[in-house]
Amino acid sequence: QGYVGDPSQNNNLENNVNPPVSALSFQEVTGIHSKWHAVGRLDADTTGLLLLTNDGGLVHHATNPTSKSHEDIVGHGSGAITKTYEALIMGHHDDTTSEALHQIRTRGVDIGTKYGGWTKPAVSLEVLDHPTPKSTLVSITIAEGKNRQVRRMFHGVQSGVMHLHRSKFGESLGLGTLKEGQWKILTDEEVI
Repeated sequence: QGYVGDPSQNNNLENNVNPPVSALSFQEVTGIHSKWHAVGRLDADTTGLLLLTNDGGLVHHATNPTSKSHEDIVGHGSGAITKTYEALIMGHHDDTTSEALHQIRTRGVDIGTKYGGWTKPAVSLEVLDHPTPKSTLVSITIAEGKNRQVRRMFHGVQSGVMHLHRSKFGESLGLGTLKEGQWKILTDEEVI
C-alpha cells in the first residue's frame, strides 16, 4: 500500500527530487498505480499537507470519529484526528485580549446552518507573529473537517483569512522540509 506525505522523517527517495507535478498525474509521479483517496481535502486557496492513500481502512479511521480504532488513539476526547494550520488573518490580534481568538478557543463559532452550524472550539490557537500592524499569523488546530472551516471561523468573528497552510495531520505527521510539489511514501510507523 502506498502513502504520500512528509519527507523529513525518512529520506529514502532517490535524492528526494521529484519531477514537476504540474504536467504529470499522481500515478506518473509516484510510479504507483492504484486507486487513491484523499484523507480530507484542501480548497484551491489553501496550501500544505495532503495525505493520499490506497488504504480504505486508513481513510475510514482518519475521517470517521465513531471508528473504534480512531477512539483508541485520540487523546483530546473529540474522537477526530486533528489538523493544524498556519493562517494569516486580518487585524491585529493579541493572545490575551482578543475576543475573537477567545471565542474560537472557548466556544467555537457559528459558521452558518448551511455549513454545519456551530464549530467545536479549536484544540489550540496561538499567535505566532504580527507581519504587519494590521495582520496576525496564527497556528490553529481543529478536530473537525467542515467545508472551509478555518476560513469560516475567522470570518464569523469579523476577521478574514488572507493565507491558509495545513502544516500537520494528527500529533506528529508534519511537512518537515517538504516543499510544494514534493511527496514521500510514508513508512508504517509514520502512518497515523
